[in-house]
Amino acid sequence: MASTEMQTLILWALLAKGGAGFQKDIRPEVKKPDREALVRAGLIGCEKRGQSGYWLEVTDKGWAWAADHLDADLPKRSTAGGEVLRAWLTRLGAFMKARGFALADILAPQPTAPPRPPDYANVRERIRKAYLEVAGGRLNTRALLSDVRDKLKDLDRATVDDALRKMHLEEGVALAGLSNPLEITPAVRDAGLDFKGLSMLALWITK
Repeated sequence: MASTEMQTLILWALLAKGGAGFQKDIRPEVKKPDREALVRAGLIGCEKRGQSGYWLEVTDKGWAWAADHLDADLPKRSTAGGEVLRAWLTRLGAFMKARGFALADILAPQPTAPPRPPDYANVRERIRKAYLEVAGGRLNTRALLSDVRDKLKDLDRATVDDALRKMHLEEGVALAGLSNPLEITPAVRDAGLDFKGLSMLALWITK
């Protein structure tokens, strides 16, 4: 990675030129220690080209590093920052014109997509794991839904309910009520699941 703010600015200056250029044409001035540090880091390549001097080119690793560090700190006292910014904005303008983008398409706040709910297979596996934890690792043992839900607090309740209803229709899985009213505490009742008008309070998995 670029180890100093000046090396980061040099990388931005190269990228503003399309990723390559002669060292003598780069602003800020590229000093030998910074050039060699960027080469050692694998962010740029360097070769001598006759009388024109050193040819510097951003490597694939350098492009990837830049994409992941657009917010990297830059030197506050360098006068080259304005020139680098103008070059970047010029390239940005050309990109927007070619793609038909408006500036707001890039800089305006972007709507965030709602998180995708976990798929049924993953939720089913989580429920089975929670069941086994509650049942002490044994199948064909009753587990209260209230206890199972305690193991699934990071999942949306509706997601868990939908998965439980699907599992109830599978072989080897059954939801059940409780016949002993003394077992139906408020917590047990609140964790219940309605299935076709029946209050399901426990889960059995036999295989």
